[in-house]
Amino acid sequence: MSRVLNADTSLAVSPDTRRRIFAAAEALNYTKHQRRTVPAASTIGLVQWYSEAAETNDLYYRAIRWGVETQLEADGFQIAHVFAKDALPSDTLAGLIAIGKYSPAQLANFKAQSKPLVIVDQDTLAQEISCVTTSFGDPVDKIIQHFLAAGHHRIGMIAGTEQTTDGVALSDARLAAFKQAMRRRATLDESLIYPGAFTIEGGYQTMTAVIEELGAALPHAFFVASDTMAIGAIKALQEHHIQVPEQVSIIGFNDLAVGRYISPSLSTVQVATQLMGMNAARLLKDQLDGLATAPERITLGSQLLLRDSSD
Repeated sequence: MSRVLNADTSLAVSPDTRRRIFAAAEALNYTKHQRRTVPAASTIGLVQWYSEAAETNDLYYRAIRWGVETQLEADGFQIAHVFAKDALPSDTLAGLIAIGKYSPAQLANFKAQSKPLVIVDQDTLAQEISCVTTSFGDPVDKIIQHFLAAGHHRIGMIAGTEQTTDGVALSDARLAAFKQAMRRRATLDESLIYPGAFTIEGGYQTMTAVIEELGAALPHAFFVASDTMAIGAIKALQEHHIQVPEQVSIIGFNDLAVGRYISPSLSTVQVATQLMGMNAARLLKDQLDGLATAPERITLGSQLLLRDSSD
């Protein structure tokens, strides 16, 4: 049947038989995939929105990159590393995987290359670009449930602030999920949301400012948008002789390995970072092979892990 659908003229098939095969295929919604053979030595451009130095300090994006590289190498591809501010060597690339957050102009530039394209860690399906993301709503909702069950009704958040490399401010999906979960329970107090940089120093400086501002009115529980920020926040609490979790409970996000070894060990949300990268590489290969004919979004689940920093 597939040989007829592919117009194989070597087959001795009568016109009537050919019509019946096409009619049957239409009735079964049969779709023929024109599979292309991609040379094993093809080069994939791996775009990173951070500079090389900045990525060294961000274990989250490093783990995603490792996942992409592992799968691409397993599939026999070569990898060309490119940073967001660099020009794309588009003539030598078979496809692009971009890790991180990008502005509309940057996404448009990627699409203009007219090559297979996947974005990792940003939902770009509305821009008709395939992407791999992680879930935020369900794990953040579980964090709020846990805090409330422990008797914490004044819940603060240290939210991350960031921007694209061309200066466009980004909204944090974790902040949106936090607000939604708190509003649903009529417990949202936006004055207890504090922005900070997605770094250990950002978490430390923000929590220090909150402690100095609120004093004894400090909330007894904080959701912190990333583990790196949470580590800094715990350091600030300890320097002010505020016990964690006895006086303030902390839950982070991302499950960086270092969080298991600090004291107290960090409660967090486990994100499948390496699997995000591997799925991005598989999505791209499907595009190269002609198996993916429309943009796709893969959203991986995440899991709340309770350790010693929350009661």
